[in-house]
Amino acid sequence: LLTRRSRHNPSSQSFYLVLAMILDSKQQDEAMKLLKQSSMFHACHDEALRKVVKDMDRIEFQKGDILMKQGDPQDRAFFIAEGQIRRERLVNDRSHQVVDTFGNTDPDQYGNRKIAIGALHVLKQEPSFAHAKCMSNGYLYTMPSDVLQKHLQDASFATQVVHSLSVEVRRQSNHVRWLMRTPLLEQRPKKTNVIAVSLAASVESFYRSGLNAAMNARLSGQWGKLFPNMHIQMPARIMYINGFKGLRQFLDLTVKPDEYSSPTAVRLAAVIAPGIIMTPLSSILEATNAGHMNPEPITTRWMRGISWRMVREVIFGIGLNQMSDYWEERIPHSLVEAEALRNALGSLVAGVCSGYLSHIPHNLSTLKLMTPSKSYMDHLGALVSQSEGRVPHSMSPAARRALATGIAIMFPRAVMIRTAQIVGSFVILNGTINALKYVELPTSIPTAF
Repeated sequence: LLTRRSRHNPSSQSFYLVLAMILDSKQQDEAMKLLKQSSMFHACHDEALRKVVKDMDRIEFQKGDILMKQGDPQDRAFFIAEGQIRRERLVNDRSHQVVDTFGNTDPDQYGNRKIAIGALHVLKQEPSFAHAKCMSNGYLYTMPSDVLQKHLQDASFATQVVHSLSVEVRRQSNHVRWLMRTPLLEQRPKKTNVIAVSLAASVESFYRSGLNAAMNARLSGQWGKLFPNMHIQMPARIMYINGFKGLRQFLDLTVKPDEYSSPTAVRLAAVIAPGIIMTPLSSILEATNAGHMNPEPITTRWMRGISWRMVREVIFGIGLNQMSDYWEERIPHSLVEAEALRNALGSLVAGVCSGYLSHIPHNLSTLKLMTPSKSYMDHLGALVSQSEGRVPHSMSPAARRALATGIAIMFPRAVMIRTAQIVGSFVILNGTINALKYVELPTSIPTAF
């Protein structure tokens, strides 16, 4: 034993002991194994690491000890041999656990364990990223900053370290995509072609028509045809979906929000514009399904309920375009790797959100379409009255009406059918388009890339 020194952390009233002693061969082998498991040294040669470990220290720690305080100079890297260390980072006066508990953890898919702390900050003694707290008794090996600097003077060892880090960067590049967090209004469109969109819309038009008939029956109590006027519905649906996708591509290509004084407002306008523009075509589609309830000619019928239908179309357009991409981006690659499945899951989550949020606008516009003689307030009142049957009769009339109103809005009638319709539509449309996006066709819609 050459020296014995303690390092005191005033904020934690804890300490650890550095036993500066020459490591025996068994300890050197253990330290080398830990280095080989770290991102920084895994590609280094044994003979080079043997020289490094001879200059390393061994530390024993107790549960509750603080190895490093956030912001302190990282004057040494820690390589945990036994026990557990947790890193916690303080952000905006809140403590957040960083990555995982380090130490005795299972190897990752590359065979590495989370055993190194501070290796990326130690070279220049940069401020430590997070608190390092001991969660159990154990011991570790430390590499002081001056030791690392000394050995990096060896060109061969420095090259091996750079190679180790390069390999790690390549590994991480395949798994950090889940960290991408593009805001909803700033989602960029994928490459799309008209034929893919048209094929997807053709299939989806039958799915949508059938569920629309079921939903209208749930609202009105009368069943109509499952696939009425498909000679109108299918081409209209093809134009409708191509409109949403094409307008998104066009606006992304031509509108540059950052060139305006209020870029967020411009982005919002670009996001809602397709829904507003496509509302008349959507109204024609809806009118073809309501002939059994509204005998007006379709040239008149399509205008019924158009104001709330516009709200619904804006929500649908955002869900089909930006929201589907938003959720697909946020699915961790560690959970789902396959692009097709990620696309389907993103569309599913977006469909649930859009189906729920658009249901009241859809119900009001549909009821107005089928019974235009009544006002929107009359139709909303009817929905509330239907919900009163789900409220206990023991409550007072005013309380029953208030609760029924909440149920009609928060848990609207036929919401499951509507949600299933939107989820299925998004999965069919985005899935087909995504599967064919790499097909080079002369009808490809130009993108900003």
